[in-house]
Amino acid sequence: MLSLGIASLKILLGLVGGAGFLLIPFGLPGNWLIALCALPGPWIGMGWTPFVLQLALASLAELLEFTTAMKQARRSGASRAGGWGGVLGSIPGAILLTALIPIPILGTLLGAAMGAFLGAFLVEIAYSQRTHSDGMRSGWGAFLGTLIGKFLKLGLGAAQLVLLGAHLVGLF
Repeated sequence: MLSLGIASLKILLGLVGGAGFLLIPFGLPGNWLIALCALPGPWIGMGWTPFVLQLALASLAELLEFTTAMKQARRSGASRAGGWGGVLGSIPGAILLTALIPIPILGTLLGAAMGAFLGAFLVEIAYSQRTHSDGMRSGWGAFLGTLIGKFLKLGLGAAQLVLLGAHLVGLF
């Protein structure tokens, strides 16, 4: 009976991990949910290693998402303030365009990228006193960096999900 309970728990953890992966494109903490699914590892025979690996991958995903957007904006000529404008602008952009573009995932991704563009552009113009062309260049860098960061985070989420599945079925 105990092994049936453990098998059921492993299936549930796999399903919740899969749901976590689906949350990532919406800007929700799916990577952390996948990591949380490895927390019961020591009690179901997996040990602590899967949980520690999941935490490391989730942390790396967050770090890459943030730094990629900031670095790409800066590489395109944004000031430090413009880079922050891009990072912070992606949040309301994702929220607003998720509702305005009713295509799942696409509205959120485009919204975050467009919000990053607008945030970097406006900060460059208003705060950093740069020209419109400088603001446009910084905005496009923030747009591209946000998309790259989101896809890197999604890729790491896929790696987390595969690793979780491998641990749950006992391959590691």
